Amino acid sequence: MFLEGCGDIVSDNEIIQAVLPFDLGGKTMKKRFLITVLGLTMGSALLFSGCGSKKDTNESSQAVAESTTAAESTTAETTTAAAVKVDINYDIANHLDESYDDIGKAFGDPASDDIKEDAGERLVKYTNPEREFHYYNDGTSGYMLQAVSGKAGDILSFTADKVSLSDAMNQMEAKEEKGLESNEALLTVGQKGESTVVFESEGYYFVVSVDKDKNITKDSAVAIVTEDKIALDNTGAETKAPSEVKTPETTAAESTTAKK
Repeated sequence: MFLEGCGDIVSDNEIIQAVLPFDLGGKTMKKRFLITVLGLTMGSALLFSGCGSKKDTNESSQAVAESTTAAESTTAETTTAAAVKVDINYDIANHLDESYDDIGKAFGDPASDDIKEDAGERLVKYTNPEREFHYYNDGTSGYMLQAVSGKAGDILSFTADKVSLSDAMNQMEAKEEKGLESNEALLTVGQKGESTVVFESEGYYFVVSVDKDKNITKDSAVAIVTEDKIALDNTGAETKAPSEVKTPETTAAESTTAKK
């Protein structure tokens, strides 16, 4: 075709010469000639218009596709970032080692408040969110808050359905510790998983229930515990031999020597 690819524009004279390369004679022939020329001119105009429209449509479709892809990418990045955000719930942590009287009703009215005198424990339960405050009698200042049990989404401040244990510990710059089985008694709120992990972050200890894939769900049982209350296995800890312990000389002995 003489218009292949909508390339160079062909003039009307060239069209006429291509179609009728001979001289016209008579009115009838001139009339047919004009009709032919008019038809070819309209066809050329429609052909050029179609090519331009097709190009514009392709460019528009490509722009829409690129915009959609960029939006989907941004959404995916935002979701991923939100899923791994984990941190200590300082509204709870800041009250650890405080007395029952000092905390008062900082968390509203409890659902229950029970004292177990034989264990020296006071257990205060709250709802919405579900939490259990473990107070222990230290013998001098009364009942002190030593642990708080709750669900992972509350204690570790995350809203995703789950987060891996490694991601949570990286976010909190935590160090895993070897805890004793007795710590599991503090997991009184939430769902217990396949195993329990203990780690330390910013001076607080966490007893965390994880599933078989080492994930923490938002409903997993977790407890934040003070250093005094956490039970750690110190079997492998290094200790000094008796011969390495130095006994300081007493002031009284020095004074007696000076008098002589």
